[in-house]
Amino acid sequence: MRSTDEQLREVMRRAEIVKAKRILRKRVQASAIASCMSVALLIAVCFYLPRLSVIQAAPGLQQYGSLLLAAPYMGYVVVGVLAFALGVCVTLLCTHWKALKQKERERK
Repeated sequence: MRSTDEQLREVMRRAEIVKAKRILRKRVQASAIASCMSVALLIAVCFYLPRLSVIQAAPGLQQYGSLLLAAPYMGYVVVGVLAFALGVCVTLLCTHWKALKQKERERK
């Protein structure tokens, strides 16, 4: 038979485990939603930018050092940069999940 203090410690330990699982589940859900929104944004930009590449820039803009503004391939450059940023975010997310899983294994 356990004493009252031991029972209280066990209840508190289990409560911490439940809280940690709840926080982990919320983080995973938020990360998944953020990833899906990033992919949706990238797809939307991919479909929208070819329409913008037809628009010619004002003649004075080339004076300011940006040759890409007047070029018809600007949309592809923007999509490439956004895809790279999305890849970096997904890589960081995966390494973060791996670290969380290792911490969870160490606790057990």
